[in-house]
Amino acid sequence: MEAERPQEEEDALGPRSGSLLSLQTELLLDLVAEAQSRRLEEQRATFHTPQVPPSLAPTPPRLLEDKEQLYSTILSHQCQRMEAQRSEPPLPPGGQELLELLLRVQGGGRMEEQRSRPPPHTC
Repeated sequence: MEAERPQEEEDALGPRSGSLLSLQTELLLDLVAEAQSRRLEEQRATFHTPQVPPSLAPTPPRLLEDKEQLYSTILSHQCQRMEAQRSEPPLPPGGQELLELLLRVQGGGRMEEQRSRPPPHTC
């Protein structure tokens, strides 16, 4: 008897229920798209190019050079400040112990043997 019940409900809804749901979903999406497009149109601004009066002529080249000089001065000072505030990254946990162990195992003499000499100056 239980096995017949889902079949009866499916027959009552019929194959149209899937297409009806699909149609309702499509209509809802159309309404949402239409509402959003209206909102976009309401928010759209018009752009008018203003006429430049002669008193607001382009700035002279000297003023632009001064601004560029100021900008480069500020930039160089900021770079110097960043470099002054920079610190060495910390060693990972156990890093110092590892370095000490390597030096002890390899011995200080071996490290010195592997060093290369700088080329002689020709000045």
